[in-house]
Amino acid sequence: MIDTTVREVRRETPNASTLRLEVAVPFDYRPGQHVKIDPHQFEALGPAIREREGMRGKPEGPGYFSISSDATDARVVEVTVKAAPSTPAPLPHFLAREARPGLRVALEGPSGKYCLPPAPPPDVHGFLHLCAGSGVAPNRGMIRHALARGWPQRHVLVLQDRTEEDVLFRDEWKDLAGRVRVRLVYSSRGEYVTPEILREAMGGSIDAEISMAFLCGPNAPRNGGPGFLDTWKAKLRESIGFAPGRIITEG
Repeated sequence: MIDTTVREVRRETPNASTLRLEVAVPFDYRPGQHVKIDPHQFEALGPAIREREGMRGKPEGPGYFSISSDATDARVVEVTVKAAPSTPAPLPHFLAREARPGLRVALEGPSGKYCLPPAPPPDVHGFLHLCAGSGVAPNRGMIRHALARGWPQRHVLVLQDRTEEDVLFRDEWKDLAGRVRVRLVYSSRGEYVTPEILREAMGGSIDAEISMAFLCGPNAPRNGGPGFLDTWKAKLRESIGFAPGRIITEG
């Protein structure tokens, strides 16, 4: 268990906030990993948790949140929390909307294999980050880490979201223009990621045969077909040309 204190709350969108946490001891993690947060530690959530547990007939489990910071400062860690109106669990709403500086937060972790390699892979010339919605949070940490450490690989980010207002870190993506190629896709306009969009975004920057793809987003079935992750795990191989061992997913 890692004890932390909220030092800053940065609102990213109407439904999402980034919590900058100061850790009691140096926190060693790899960009892209996640932490667990037990909702029972927050007294303010007691009534909501008891009501939800009574309705479901089982204990409320922990929340899993991607680390969105870049691991360049072991004294701080950032998690970005999104809570849409339809989100049933009370913890994301509390963290995204009610957390304030000074709040104590105990973390478990880090965990997960969805992360950057420990060092720049010499046989990888570029990174594709294909994300949907809040799935971009761990990739933000990966990109910032690689740039801060001077890794030689190029980065292409293709992010699908509902509207421009829903995009996490959208000002950062503008600031990184010239260092990261960014292609935003908005479903509210009837646009969805396609192989053609990926090829256009990658063109002249990275080659799938000598690059690695990081794939993160929801995986609920859509319109009777597979979800975002399952769809693109197949298409990145079959349509874009990434080797199976170079497609890294959160699942």
